[in-house]
Amino acid sequence: MLPRLLLLPLLLPVASFAGPGNPAETAQLPAFRDGSAAEATVLPDMLVHGSAPLAPSPAGNTSTITAAQIDVSGQGLAAPFTRALLAVPGVSQDSGGLVHFREEDPYYQYYLNGIPLPSGISGFGQDLDTLDVKSVTTAVGALPAQYAWGSYGIVDVQTRAGATPPTLTVSSYGGSYDTVHPSVAYSGASGPTDLFVSASYLHDDLGIENPAPSSTPLHDLTDQYKAFASLSRSLTGDRRFSAILGGSWSSFEIPDLPGQVSAIEFRGRARAVPVAASATLNETQTEQSDYAIEAYQASGGETTWALSNATRFSAVIFRPDAPGDLYFQGVASRVARGILSDEIRADASHRWAEHHTLRAGARLAVSYTRTGEGVGVFAADDDDRDPVTGQTIVTSVPPFRITDRHDKYGVDTGLYAEDEWAAAPRLALNLGLRLDTTHAYVTASQLSPRLIATYQLAPGTVLHAGYARYFIPPPLESVSPASVSKFDGTTNAAGIETDDPVKPERSDYLDAGLTQDFGGGWEGGLDAYDKRARDQIDDGQFGAANIYSPYNFGRAHIYGLEASLRFARGGLSAYGSFAAAQSWAQGIVSSEFEFDPDELAAVNAHAIHPDQTQFYTASAGLSYSWRRLNVHADAIYGSGIRSGFANRDSLPANYPVDLGAAYHWARISVRLDLINAFDQVYLLDDGTGVGVGAPRYGRRRGVYAGVSRVF
Repeated sequence: MLPRLLLLPLLLPVASFAGPGNPAETAQLPAFRDGSAAEATVLPDMLVHGSAPLAPSPAGNTSTITAAQIDVSGQGLAAPFTRALLAVPGVSQDSGGLVHFREEDPYYQYYLNGIPLPSGISGFGQDLDTLDVKSVTTAVGALPAQYAWGSYGIVDVQTRAGATPPTLTVSSYGGSYDTVHPSVAYSGASGPTDLFVSASYLHDDLGIENPAPSSTPLHDLTDQYKAFASLSRSLTGDRRFSAILGGSWSSFEIPDLPGQVSAIEFRGRARAVPVAASATLNETQTEQSDYAIEAYQASGGETTWALSNATRFSAVIFRPDAPGDLYFQGVASRVARGILSDEIRADASHRWAEHHTLRAGARLAVSYTRTGEGVGVFAADDDDRDPVTGQTIVTSVPPFRITDRHDKYGVDTGLYAEDEWAAAPRLALNLGLRLDTTHAYVTASQLSPRLIATYQLAPGTVLHAGYARYFIPPPLESVSPASVSKFDGTTNAAGIETDDPVKPERSDYLDAGLTQDFGGGWEGGLDAYDKRARDQIDDGQFGAANIYSPYNFGRAHIYGLEASLRFARGGLSAYGSFAAAQSWAQGIVSSEFEFDPDELAAVNAHAIHPDQTQFYTASAGLSYSWRRLNVHADAIYGSGIRSGFANRDSLPANYPVDLGAAYHWARISVRLDLINAFDQVYLLDDGTGVGVGAPRYGRRRGVYAGVSRVF
């Protein structure tokens, strides 16, 4: 159904449709498909992977996806940004628009034009509009010393730039679930200055994954507003100034699950508590994220250097349905979290000998976070439970309110130095060292060596291998300290009083693989990895709020194999990826109070698979362009994440398929998308695993259409 879409003018477009021809060979964005505009010429993007001289090529598994390639997949540039990452080997989908790299929780680091962005409470992929993307490069594994978060993966987004002559692109897209998604984008350049600006709005009735298998979720409306601007100016000589501004604000209804049974048994005077229906609850959540980046780059002779500053504010507010939550859970929590982060970086490179390039840099990140909760509870003895139903018995009313507030400053620093050495005509070595410190809920530091080697075995065949030691502080914005004893004798009492602070993760990472250009349009890659960690960071949803909090496993072991294959020739392009992985973890050593005592004891006694573990994941896509028409199909596969007590079970496999077509004129394009074409009903998670909150079903079948025009 397209009730609202059809009310918009037919000639208002989306910059979401690729032009005819081979997508892999289409260098310019779909907005410029008429050939009348080209991107402004600027200096190489700062710190871009593989762009000399500031950044070496990572030796882990890397993938680059262009806007044109994104455009010939499900929903194109109107899709959520992280959807494009599912084409990367070893990346699997999660709820809330998040993804996992190599069985890790979603703590991957975002870069914008090579500059790292401070993390926020919500995943940044939800704050970024896909239409702002020129290309995205992912890397994970054993990476050079300048990358701190390579064990979780890095996502470097190259944003769109200005164009000559200027273009204005307006869009209209919508369909099932009452989806309305208009957007506007402007690209312009004048002399040494170029500018790109965009804004978008999204409304639909599927803001958060449905906790029920039905095709129509209950109480799941969302409204999302996003804005983005990128400015770049080339100065005299080889110098450049760049700035990026962005922001988003989103509201979500928390979807209802019919037929729930109260965890509370009301007796005596408490029988007066009004009975609620779980299908009529009215919980909501709002999210805000604003960020700004300024950067200056200069080069002269054999030396290049850059200074950058990145600032981000992120906030989340969860508002409960107080009467309903008190009836079903005995707890109604209003949760507010906010964080303001600022990071300053200096990076430089110098070619000090014929075969040596020295790189070094420093970072200083300062953050301030505040968490506040107003928690409505009943007086109750946690030991007083019904022996048959297990319900907590409440005999006294009315409920009362407990306030719990915390704030914290955090300071992280990093120093690195590395030497990229052309040791032989076909062999390159990168020897590096970095020192990281963190001062927040704990104070810790680590000196981390890195060794990367790449070797060209034959024309078109490149081998890589590396070792990296990693030090990953817990995300300050997600740590939720609690005054556990405040809730003793209430329906929010913890089964365990222990509350050790979340610690930095320390790991050793081995990675080896190859890339192969077969010729004739074929290329592929193979990569194997092994990670052993102490204080492995994981996260979970504890409570009704759709907010995740981290904890540590005492030790963990993750290993796997990834393979990819791509083909592009003429109007035909295709890709496929496959990954097999295993992950084990044992012992929860922080935030113990969040867990059920029996489950905590089981995890401490035996190694388990973390909840996000899937043994096999895969993705595939096919696109064909003929004259003005493009048709495409995409599919992903997951063998099913863990579930049940101590993650001893696993969910069934899922394999949704998306189909679509687009037709292009000189400046107008239309497209039609069929998402989950065969209407597969599948669980992303069922709410039973360790640290898992509510059940989440994948999106059911939806039909979407759009029209675009470039002015």
